[in-house]
Amino acid sequence: MPVLGALISLLFTKIMLFMGFLFAKKVALALLGVTALATIAGVLYGTMRGVVIPLAAALFQTSYGSIFGLAFPPIAGTCILAITTVWSAAALFSYQRIAIRQITDV
Repeated sequence: MPVLGALISLLFTKIMLFMGFLFAKKVALALLGVTALATIAGVLYGTMRGVVIPLAAALFQTSYGSIFGLAFPPIAGTCILAITTVWSAAALFSYQRIAIRQITDV
């Protein structure tokens, strides 16, 4: 009887360890994906703030920029930044929803 008890205990322990590692792997992959998307969004935000907005402002100050400014107002860089931020947040929310669904399907 003690051998059977030890066998059952060992089997349950191994099964629980396997399920724990599987769950931990899913959580780690979900966190990695969310972190990657957040990093990409931060880099895009920094690029827009550091390069595109000053470039657009400098372009609008030239003589050709005034003609170009008729099609694109000086606030166009900020508008593009806002649109990019909203789409990044939507993508991050969608990925997070899928990741949570995968984690809970264990």
